Amino acid sequence: MKNNSHVSPIFPLAGRLRRFTNYLMLSAIASLSTMAIASSAVAERREVDIRMLVNQDEGFAVMTRKAEILARSAAQRTFDREVLVSDVSVKITAQNPYQDQAAIILQLIVSRSEWASRPDPKVWATYFPMAKKLIGIK
Repeated sequence: MKNNSHVSPIFPLAGRLRRFTNYLMLSAIASLSTMAIASSAVAERREVDIRMLVNQDEGFAVMTRKAEILARSAAQRTFDREVLVSDVSVKITAQNPYQDQAAIILQLIVSRSEWASRPDPKVWATYFPMAKKLIGIK
């Protein structure tokens, strides 16, 4: 009969512990990979619509400059508040308070990386000069 008293009882547990550690490592890697894929899939586009009232005493150039300021602050605020937003679209509509007329005067569409490299609404905005006639500005 063989005496196994000199063999430590830890050796059989070591193999199990190694397998369990490998399992945990693989699970952690799989979880991190899934989270990375999910976060890119969740990236989204945010649309912001802003209405501004027309002041007949101001010219269209002043109103356009105000629209640029509004669009810039809306885009920056959206990217600052919502980390999963990858693109933002800001639409500025001018409305004549005395008539039932409104028209889009500018639309800013920009990605987060474009905005980070150049946060200038003049670069990314599309202007609609026909809005001047549509809302009755002189």
